[in-house]
Amino acid sequence: MEAVSFGLRCTIMFFVCWLGIRLIGKKSIAQMTSYELAGILLLSTAAAEPLVYKIPAKATEAVFIVVFITILVGKLSLSKKYYNADMKPSLLIINGKIDKEELKKNNMNLPFLFSQLRLKNYASVSEIEYAIIEPNGQLSVIPKSQERAIKPKDMQIETKYEGLGIPLILDGEIQYNNLKFMNLNVQWLDDEVQKVGGNSLEEVFLAQIDTQGKLYVDLYHDIDTSAVKSPEIF
Repeated sequence: MEAVSFGLRCTIMFFVCWLGIRLIGKKSIAQMTSYELAGILLLSTAAAEPLVYKIPAKATEAVFIVVFITILVGKLSLSKKYYNADMKPSLLIINGKIDKEELKKNNMNLPFLFSQLRLKNYASVSEIEYAIIEPNGQLSVIPKSQERAIKPKDMQIETKYEGLGIPLILDGEIQYNNLKFMNLNVQWLDDEVQKVGGNSLEEVFLAQIDTQGKLYVDLYHDIDTSAVKSPEIF
């Protein structure tokens, strides 16, 4: 009976904690501000309490108090007065020069800065115009004009509009709302699937259409996976 009771408390607090985190936001840990991270840490502590002391009601109340405070601080941060209440962006490299004082303030040394630049695909500080530590702790890099990737407009090349690929079949299920959105019908979709060797729409793992009207179709049995040898990745 005790095991069942404990399992029930775990289940209740799992869903309470899940709801609390969803209310705080959809950001990943790396994208969170410091107050959001503080709220998550406190929330997890409060949610774990009934697993020891057997009082889910108080813990649930604590979770929602933490959620309320975190959301309130987030709302306040939308006001001009509190834009930088959490943290201001820090300029580590300005006009190609490293700001040594800002490095110290952010507890960063040169090897760590170099590693962060390499992760952004820059091999040398000489390629960088600005490097900025954002409020969520991530590094933004603005390269010098001669080091940035060439864009079509640099070569005066006209490009067509590219929007989102729209799934019409997802894991064997027809997405009727998306068909309607694209002004298409099931008969058209069935005809297109048959053109690529599908006998029925149920055989389709994924069918996705782009903004140019090109349909990508991946059948469940396109390839005999047992006969495919994949390379070793290190």
